[in-house]
Amino acid sequence: MQADFPIFGPRRSLAAHIRDAVMFAACYIALDWASYIYPLGPFNITPWNPPPALSIVWMMLGGLAYAPIVFGTIFIADVIIRDAPGGLLITALTSLVQAGGYAAIAGTLRYFLKSDSRLSDTRQVWIFVAVTAIGTAIVGALYVGVLWANDLFVGKLFSAAVFRFWLGDAVGVLITAPLLLLAADNVARERLLNSWRRPETVLQFAVMVAAMFFVFEGAGGDPSKYFYLLFLPLIWIALRGGFIGAAVASGVVQVGVVLGAHGGPMHSLALVELQALVAALSLTGLFLGVMVDERERATEGLKASLRLAAAGEMAGAIAHEINQPLAALSNYGRACQLFLERGEGKIPYAELNATIEKMLGESKRAAEVVGRLRDFFRTGTTRLEQVTVESLLERARRIGKKLDPSGDVNFRVETDAGASILLADRLQIELVLRNLIANAFEAIANLPAGEKDVTVSAHQLAGGRILFRIADTGPGLSPSARKLLFEPFSSTKPMGMGLGLAISQAIAEAHGGSLNAALTKHGEFDLVLPGLAADE
Repeated sequence: MQADFPIFGPRRSLAAHIRDAVMFAACYIALDWASYIYPLGPFNITPWNPPPALSIVWMMLGGLAYAPIVFGTIFIADVIIRDAPGGLLITALTSLVQAGGYAAIAGTLRYFLKSDSRLSDTRQVWIFVAVTAIGTAIVGALYVGVLWANDLFVGKLFSAAVFRFWLGDAVGVLITAPLLLLAADNVARERLLNSWRRPETVLQFAVMVAAMFFVFEGAGGDPSKYFYLLFLPLIWIALRGGFIGAAVASGVVQVGVVLGAHGGPMHSLALVELQALVAALSLTGLFLGVMVDERERATEGLKASLRLAAAGEMAGAIAHEINQPLAALSNYGRACQLFLERGEGKIPYAELNATIEKMLGESKRAAEVVGRLRDFFRTGTTRLEQVTVESLLERARRIGKKLDPSGDVNFRVETDAGASILLADRLQIELVLRNLIANAFEAIANLPAGEKDVTVSAHQLAGGRILFRIADTGPGLSPSARKLLFEPFSSTKPMGMGLGLAISQAIAEAHGGSLNAALTKHGEFDLVLPGLAADE
C-alpha cells in the first residue's frame, strides 16, 4: 500500500471525527428515508438503496477507522425508519453484516485503486463495478442469511429477498458512489461547475428531463416500455461531457425513477425491472464516458508528442539558421582584433564602431531565432512575418545542394510568383519545405543515374494563394501508404518515426493553408499557402 493512503485513514483530531460522524449520520439517515419505497417482506428490503454508497465512499476516502460509526448509523437508521422489526438483537446483527461488508468493499477498492479514487480509466471502472457487484451480493446473502437462520424468512422468499437486496445495493452504489467521488475531487468538481456554463450542457439535461417525463408520464402505462429513449440523451452527454457528465446523467435518471415511483402506484416487479434497466443505462454511460476521457487524454498526449517532435525538427532548421549569425559574429570579432592589433593611433575607430554595430545586429538575430524555439517549446505559437516566395525558393535551392553535394540529382527550382509575399513563420515553412524535399530525394535514391529528378516550383493561384509543388520521378505512393500518409507514427521508412508529414500538414493548416499528396504515378506534394494582398 502507498504510505499516503493508509488502510485505516490519516490521523485526525477528535473534533474532526465527531463533526464527520454527525454529518455522515445525518446524510445516511436522510438518504435511507428518501429511498424507502416499495419495501419487500417484514424487513422492508427496498429496490433502491443509495446509503451504502455513502458508507463505502466515506471509508474509501477517510479510512476503515470509520467502520464503527457506519455500524452505529445503520443500526439507528433501521430503528428509526424500519422500526427494527426483528428486535434490537437481530437489527444489531444485520447492521454488523452491512457495516462489515461495506468496509470490506471500501478496503478492497482502496487496495486496488491505491490513492486514485477518481475512476479515471476503464481498468478502474471495471474494478469498481466488479468489486461492487460481488461485494453487495455477498452482503445481501449474509444479511438475508441472518434473517433466515432466525426463522424470519420462509424458504420461498429467500432468493427473492437476496436478489432484491443485491439489486438495490448494487444499483445504489454504482450510481451514487461515482457522484460522491466526483464531489470529493476538487478538479472534477471544478470541471463539473464549469460545464454548466455552457448552453449545450443545459440543453443536454433539458432533453434528458423531457425524455424522463415522457417515459413516466407522457407515454402512460409501463415506463420500461419506452425506457430505451433515455439512452439517447445519455450517450450525447457522455460523448460531450465524459465520465463526469455520464455520472451526473445517471444520477438524474435514478432520481427520476424514484420520483416516478413515488408519484403513482407501481407493481414491485415492474420497479425491479426498471432498476435493472437503470443499472444497464448507468454502466453504459460510465464506460462510454471514461473511454471518452481516455481518448481525450491520449489526444492531448499525442499533441504534446507532436509538439516535441516538431520542436526537434525545428531545432535542426534553427541550427542551420543560427550558423549564419554565429559565423558572421566570428568574422566580425576577428576583424575587430585586427583593428586593435594596429596599435594606438592607427585604429580606424569609425570602421571598428561599424563592425561592432554589425556584431550587435547579428547577436540580435541569433537571439530572435533562439526565442522562436523557446516560444514553440512553451506554447507551440508561431511568429508571423512577411516572407517573399523567392526567399523561400532560395532556401529550397540551398537545401537541395546540401542534400546532393555530388550533383547526381537533377534538382530544379521554378517559379512564376517570385515577387509574391506570404504572411508566415519563415522557419516553420522552411521546415515543411525541408521535409518535403528530403522525402523527394529519398524517393529517387534507388533510381539509376540520369533518372533522378526533383523539382520545386511555386505558382500563383486564384485568390492570391501560392502553390508550392515538390515533385520527383520516384515510384510514387501505394494505395495503402496513401491512406496513412499524414497519420502520426505511420512511416514507410525503416528508421522513420512517421512524424515529418504529420507535423508539416499541421504547420500548413495552422497558416490557413493545406498540404496534400497529388494522385500521380510519381511523387508529388502540393503545399498551398494564403498570400498577402498587395494593399495589406
